[in-house]
Order: sequence, then structure tokens, then C-alpha cells
Amino acid sequence: MKYLEIKIEKKYESVYIYLKQKNFSEHFIKNLRSYFGAIMINGKPENINHPLNIDDILKIDRNPFKGTEIEKIYAPLDIIYEDDYYLVINKPSLLPTTPSRSHYHNNLAGMICAYINDSEFTLRIMNRLDKDASGIILVAKDTITYQNTVNIEKEYLAICHGNMKKRMVVEAPIYTVVENGINNRKRIISPFGQYAKTTFTPLKHLKDAKYLNFKHKINRNFRMIINKIALSETNKRKFVKENYALTLVKAEIFKGRTHQIRLHASSINHQLIGDKLYGTNDLYSHSYLHLKTMKFHNNELDKDFTFSVPYPKDFKNVLKKLR
Repeated sequence: MKYLEIKIEKKYESVYIYLKQKNFSEHFIKNLRSYFGAIMINGKPENINHPLNIDDILKIDRNPFKGTEIEKIYAPLDIIYEDDYYLVINKPSLLPTTPSRSHYHNNLAGMICAYINDSEFTLRIMNRLDKDASGIILVAKDTITYQNTVNIEKEYLAICHGNMKKRMVVEAPIYTVVENGINNRKRIISPFGQYAKTTFTPLKHLKDAKYLNFKHKINRNFRMIINKIALSETNKRKFVKENYALTLVKAEIFKGRTHQIRLHASSINHQLIGDKLYGTNDLYSHSYLHLKTMKFHNNELDKDFTFSVPYPKDFKNVLKKLR
């Protein structure tokens, strides 16, 4: 059991009043009540109603919650940083972050629990990435750390369809459709949704090598459309190139929601390549979205953290094939 140790600077009628004044949640306090030894005053176990005096040393369990009970998956993690407070992982694409019916035996959460290998460990992943996405996953090792982690900034890189010529800001609420009591996997933009804002900044314009040659076999319906357009052969080639242009973009989110970048990109007709849910039926196996950089502050430590990871191999391979 790990404790948060606090030297008391003034009198309090009870531990409960102190914790409430320090903005600890009722749920956290309830769990401190649940077992002997979660609260220590001057080295002795006490209850939540015990008074506090000046210079008392209060120690409270940093994580008074039941340990996470999911299947442990013994597989290597790409760990980029670890200390007593955080575990920071570089997640590969095509690995689900959390268990689901179809990915119960293959997910990052189970791998983390196997790595920590502590029955009292409560898994607290501070950011979620879709299965297709790669990049930084931040894990708080206890509840105190989780509550003291603030000002999280995330910078994503993505490859999207179209020639994005300037920075674009999408401010559109995201709504989860519920059918028969079950959340629909696909989100929609709706005034009834939760606030969401994304900025897209073009970094590099790319051409999809698969479609640069007009004689290359392309989608039949698209070929029929361009053949109906009264254009010269040169202008037809230009039309194909423009419509199959790609852009490497930096995406930054505010008030992150499920599928936010994918949905917002689709809403401005710059769907992520390989995105079968919000995009087009292109030839890419999965969407290319990478959380490259994360910054945050820990109030308890009064310390700033910054982490950055390179492109994964599959992302690099796609960029190499584009020109």
C-alpha cells in the first residue's frame, strides 16, 4: 500500500472535512472508509471522523480502490517512461486499448495489468486511442496521480484525403446515437452532442502514387464520372491528381471525444485514409492517426512532463510510398 503523506498546518474538525476542503471526491473518501489502515495519523490507523491538529502527519492510501480484474496478457510493451507515478507507452496501430467482446484476449489494458502484476493495481488510462491509431498512452499508477494530472496537451499526426491548403478549425458537437440501449459505434455531429473542437494544420502535400497515372485502374464509378466530363486528357489527369491528393496534417483537440479527429476530418471532406467508418472505401488497410507528442503538468510534484515518439513503421512505409 502506497500513501500520500501530508503535514497538517492548521486544525480540522475531522479528516473528512480536511479532504472535502482539498477537493477529494466523495467516491474517493467512501473508499478510504472501507478498510482499516487506509487512513493513518502520526503512524496509527484512524477513521475518517478523527480530528486533525497542527503538525499531525496524515497519510492516506493513494489508491483506495479495488484492483482491476481483467485477463492479463503477457506480451511486451514499448515503454518510453516509467516512475512511481506514471507509465508511458508507445501503442502500435491495430492494437485495441481496452477489452471488448471481439478483443478480450488481445488488448493493451491486459498487457499493462500483466506488466504491473499487482492485485491492488487499479488501471487508470488517461487517454484512449482507437484500435487503428498509434502513439502515446499515459497511465496513472494511482488515484492521487490521476487527480493531479492537468493541462494535458496532445498533438496528433494524420494522413487525410484531399489537398488541405490552410489551417482549418472545426467546432462541432459530437453526439452518441443510442439504439435499444446500446451505443452506436458511429458518432454523428449534432446540436444535441457534447462540445468538441479540432484544429487541422497542413504540414505536407502528398500525391497518392497508386493514382498518379491516369491509365492505372481506378474505381469504376469514378472513371465513369470523369469520362463524362468534357475535359482534355491533360485536364483529366489534373482532375484525378487533385481528387487523389493527400495531406499530412497536425491535429490538435480540445475537449476530446470518441472518434473526434476522424469525424471532424470527415465533416470537412478530408477523411483520414483507411478510415472505413467515416471515410471512403480506399485501398488502405486502416486509418493512419498517430499521437506523436503529449504534454501535461502534475500538481502534486509541480512538474511539467513532455513526451514524443516517432512515426511507427507502418506509418513511415506509407509516407515513403507517397510523393
